[in-house]
Amino acid sequence: MTVAGEKNTEAYDFSFLDSYEIEMSASDKKSKKKKKSGQIISISNGSSAKAQRRHHDPANIIGITFLTLLAAAILISLVHLNAKLNEVNEEVNERQDVLTDMQNKEAQYKLTIESKFTDDFVRKYAENTLNMTPVKSAQKQFISLSEGDKGEVLEESESSDVFTRFRKALGL
Repeated sequence: MTVAGEKNTEAYDFSFLDSYEIEMSASDKKSKKKKKSGQIISISNGSSAKAQRRHHDPANIIGITFLTLLAAAILISLVHLNAKLNEVNEEVNERQDVLTDMQNKEAQYKLTIESKFTDDFVRKYAENTLNMTPVKSAQKQFISLSEGDKGEVLEESESSDVFTRFRKALGL
């Protein structure tokens, strides 16, 4: 690059054009005169342009197309899976919030019930509303198993398992 007012002292080497003259076909050499070094040579677009074109193998084109489509399919599936994962995470977060709210309400209800139904409240309700009286020591009767007394349970517990119920149904 030259600055205004300075002379351009750069030199150009056009010797590579000499090698072009050697490569020209014999018919082209006869028809054209020898050009001096540094002279502009025009190249016809006909045969040399066709020779410079690349020939692509159809198998390579199909392979590259297949790999490109495969990569695009994998990318699309990853984006789709990421979107699904985000949806599921949002649903989990919403349900977690609902669960937390329900647990908080349960704790509030338990505290409310415990505060309203103290032992004194239940005792007063039983005495005043249901006309119940506290148990006196004279009403309590104990049995002693060491003297030969027997205790018998009249009602069976409802906590028997499925197999016991099945045996009873069959009469075993």
